[in-house]
This record gives sequence, structure tokens and C-alpha cells, in this order.
Amino acid sequence: MNKFFVLFLIIFLAFSQNILYAQALQIENKSEFQTKSSETVIDDNRDEIEHNELQPAGHLQQVLPYDFSSTEYVPIKLSITKEISTKDEIVEGQKIEFKVLKDVYYKDKLVVKQDDIVTATLETIVTSGMNGFPAELIVDNFEIPGINKSQLISTYTKKGQNRCFWVYPLKWSLTFIPFVGSLTNLIMGGHAKIKTKDIITLYYFPQWR
Repeated sequence: MNKFFVLFLIIFLAFSQNILYAQALQIENKSEFQTKSSETVIDDNRDEIEHNELQPAGHLQQVLPYDFSSTEYVPIKLSITKEISTKDEIVEGQKIEFKVLKDVYYKDKLVVKQDDIVTATLETIVTSGMNGFPAELIVDNFEIPGINKSQLISTYTKKGQNRCFWVYPLKWSLTFIPFVGSLTNLIMGGHAKIKTKDIITLYYFPQWR
């Protein structure tokens, strides 16, 4: 009986040793594969970097959406043709019209003529909030004939009256009276208005592409 037990034990140990050896060999092969894969990725990245470094300056400028090498700009002054306000029935995405206030020249060449109509988009409407937070209008996507949008810095923001500066001190001064301090929550911020007398300045960069 003892002989069979010893024989069984020897066979079991030999079988276990073979399994452990196979697992160790599998782990080693997997690590070697991952190392080779990492080296391949590194080599590919190195080749790409070297390829980009060898490209001429003109190639890199074609990849960029703009040419920022020039900071020369020309201001274009506009005014809205019809006043808008957050208290009116306005929606995000609607088109707004502006007019050019005076002729715009670049290197003695007329770029935009006075009274030309410029369209834009009302991108965002933020309504006024409790505790005096003001409303806000954000206008962008100005379209000027003969000028690419990529040559403009044109986002325009107009806010209403910010009443938080006196609403919060008032709230804190009334907190000792039960429930009275909470009444300041009902004080709303001012409406945002773009008036016809407001001057809006866009910046045209002739060298940008």
C-alpha cells in the first residue's frame, strides 16, 4: 500500500512540475511579445516624429488651420440694426443683423464699406437668475462679405445688471429675522440688452488663413 502511495506521489509531483514549467514558459513568451510590441510602437512613434521634423516649414503651415505668425489686425466697428433683449421673444440660433459704422481699409485697400450689413448668430441666451444673477447674450459666427471667419476674433458678450453685489449683503443682514433673508431669492438679475447705440468691435487679421 505504501509503495502505491509513494508511486502516486512521485507521478503527481512530476505532473505538477510540468504544469508549472508550461505556465512559466507561457508567461515568458507573453512578456517577450509585449516587449516586442512596445518596441514596435516606440519605433513607429520615433519614425513619425522624425518624419514630422524633416518636413519643411511650409508643410506645417498647411496643417495648421490658421497662420499665427502675424499679429497685425484691423478693428471693424459695428452696431446692431434692431435692439434685442432677454425679455423679448428671442431664441438661440436666430440670425441678427449689424451694420458697419465706417469704412475699413487695409493697406489703402477698402475691405468693408460703411453701412454694409453683417449677419451673426445668437449663440447663447442665459436668463437672469435669483439673488441678482444677470442675464447674458453671446453672439458669434459673424459673416462679413470678403472675409473668412477664420480671420476674425468675433465673439461678443453682453450682460445685464449684476445685482449680486448688494443682494447678498442684504441677505446676510436679514438672516437674524426668520424667513426674511430668503426673500432676497426673489430679486432677479437685470435683463441683457444689445442696443443700437452699443459699439461692437471685431478684429480682422488679414494674414491669418
